[in-house]
Amino acid sequence: MNQRERTPQRGRSAGRSSADRGLWKHERELRALGYRLIAGVDEAGRGTLAGPVVAAAVILPERTRLRGLADSKRIPSPARRASLAAAICEQAVAVGVGVVGVRAIDRLNIHHGACEAMRRAVAALSVRPDIALVDGRSVRGFPVPQRAVVRGDALCGCIAAASVVAKVARDRLMDQLGEEFPGYGFDHHRGYATAEHLQRLAELGVCRAHRRSFAPVMRRLQGVLELQVE
Repeated sequence: MNQRERTPQRGRSAGRSSADRGLWKHERELRALGYRLIAGVDEAGRGTLAGPVVAAAVILPERTRLRGLADSKRIPSPARRASLAAAICEQAVAVGVGVVGVRAIDRLNIHHGACEAMRRAVAALSVRPDIALVDGRSVRGFPVPQRAVVRGDALCGCIAAASVVAKVARDRLMDQLGEEFPGYGFDHHRGYATAEHLQRLAELGVCRAHRRSFAPVMRRLQGVLELQVE
């Protein structure tokens, strides 16, 4: 994903409703402490059975107008998410994306894989942030100072923006996997353990896009091995 650089604008944010102002509470607190370049960091795909985990880091200027900005899970329309992601990238000071694939997830485990994706996303920024607001728990070995915010994707504007960018970037990768591995429906369920996905997994077996350390995939692999033994 292309990165964009802009000179941050200072001053009070304009044109926001009271609900919007609540979404930017943490950013305002950090700016009052002297921080200017604040990155929001979030990931997508932590709980899926297939595909990579993708993280995004987004630095937004202080004056930001993003109509309908919210946690990506609250935006069900793929077209709306894609449109909002484009608007975020257009207004952002910088955007970085980090991807960790299935083999690394199986080697590291999903928690450490997601943390690595977030570190990569921050490292990919063309501008170094003064501090990062990270969704959930703090990340060990993070390249910049951080503040962890539980449910940050619903409480912080810049984390919500990162969640949207990460979700859209991952969906595009899952579309590619859908073309590479037809029949699994990756472009529909995005790798989550839906009834459709579990049915396809039972019928078609495990492919290279699957996370072999996840229980439903492991069970399918064990079933194949048992059949071979018999």
